[in-house]
Amino acid sequence: MNIIRINDHGRPLKLTYSGAMSYHEGNAYWGCALAYRMLQLAGKLLSREKTWERQNLRIRSGHPGPGVRDTIEYVTGCVSEGRYELTCKTTEPRCVGEMDYCWKVDDGTQCVDLNLAEDIVPEEFLKLLDRINHNEAHKKSEQEELEALKQSMTDKIWRLDLEHAFPGTKLIRID
Repeated sequence: MNIIRINDHGRPLKLTYSGAMSYHEGNAYWGCALAYRMLQLAGKLLSREKTWERQNLRIRSGHPGPGVRDTIEYVTGCVSEGRYELTCKTTEPRCVGEMDYCWKVDDGTQCVDLNLAEDIVPEEFLKLLDRINHNEAHKKSEQEELEALKQSMTDKIWRLDLEHAFPGTKLIRID
């Protein structure tokens, strides 16, 4: 199911991936899909006893990209409420080679520790991003290659079960 159920001050919300894409309004569909899938798993784990509440959440992200950030905001409100922290080396609001595909989603009583499976993001994607970000990639073919890689990763994240996309995910009680 592609709906995320979350409460906003007790009011139940049903959020969709298409809603996240509309909220984002950009071309970072890979980042939106990635964050949406990550939040689906976090929500599933944090909602075992009762539906998770937006206002209780804190998110630490190793991924600075705009699609990831906007989807996290759309689902949780953490960015605008100051409950969102980047843990990667860069604070640039774009995808870069030196980012981490890991998140911690904390509701005050428990924390979900998520890491993307290593075989989803190819090394050529990260290298191409760095060339483009440093204005070293100018060819139309490189932009087309980037789009093909983003589409391939997006397709893959939707095909995989959440547990395979984010192996070793841990739910930790906070004392």
